[in-house]
Amino acid sequence: MNPRTTTSPSLLAADAGATVRRLARCVGDGELDSPAEMYQVLGALRLLADDLTHLLPALQGRLEDGLLSGQVVRQAGGDSVAAAWDSVGEVGRALAHARTVALLMTKELQNSQVALRGLAAP
Repeated sequence: MNPRTTTSPSLLAADAGATVRRLARCVGDGELDSPAEMYQVLGALRLLADDLTHLLPALQGRLEDGLLSGQVVRQAGGDSVAAAWDSVGEVGRALAHARTVALLMTKELQNSQVALRGLAAP
């Protein structure tokens, strides 16, 4: 953990997930009461999806750096070096796909905001 931070990345990710679940409960409980607020929520979610598009490649980069520095090793049997590279490659492909999905989500949330704009005016 970086000494400059007081919270680990895994805790930050868990907090982000908990926040999204809280938001889902608020929306489900009817607390989203106007098109204007929905417009704002969609905008914030669009920014979140956009942030994910930048975070996912950074995660892959950290994994690759860890592999190159010897901090990341494969524990299961077989040729551990080749298996570790294969695993990192699989993670990279999955993260690249997730990034594509996040990019699409960002665009669709923006489209939703544009469509809602006329209803959200005060």
